[in-house]
Amino acid sequence: MDPFSATNPTDQKFKDLDLSDQAIENIEFMSCHFQNCKFVGSTFRHLSFEDCTFEKCDLSLLKCPQTRFKQVRFKSCRLMGINWSAADWEQKSLLKYPAVDFEDCLLDHSVFLGLSLKSTSFAGCKARSLDFESTNLTQADFHNADLAGTRFAHCDLTEANFSGASNYQINASENTLHKTRFSLPEAVALLHGLDIILED
Repeated sequence: MDPFSATNPTDQKFKDLDLSDQAIENIEFMSCHFQNCKFVGSTFRHLSFEDCTFEKCDLSLLKCPQTRFKQVRFKSCRLMGINWSAADWEQKSLLKYPAVDFEDCLLDHSVFLGLSLKSTSFAGCKARSLDFESTNLTQADFHNADLAGTRFAHCDLTEANFSGASNYQINASENTLHKTRFSLPEAVALLHGLDIILED
């Protein structure tokens, strides 16, 4: 039985689905809630998610070519190994509100190259070995995130919040830092890469 029998589901709840390694195409989801669903290794192609929530879902190794996210919230989800750069990022909408937010998620080994992620939340996430290159992270929230091995290169981190974040390595000379919030002692990591001598 096709769980998405409706042409464009609106205000529907989907629970305990297992559609791992399957291709899902050409559907628009509006104000839908996904709970305890598995999409491991699946392909979302030409999908649209607007004002949707994924809670306790596993979307690891998801492929999302030409898929659009608009005000989508991921809560306590597994989202490892995803190339988010392959999605369809509608620039006009991103000027008004974030396309995605992550809360207490597992995001390890994912890619966000060149994206505009202004005001996006990564709060409480395990966000290890991510790749942020040429990414707009203005006002992004990394509060209490674990950023071990994550790469920040040529990013705009203006007014981003790293308070309570841990294990990050940010080269201050390669990224834009303006009114960016950090907390001690983790902020000492900002000194790495600078041509200075630090003594006890």
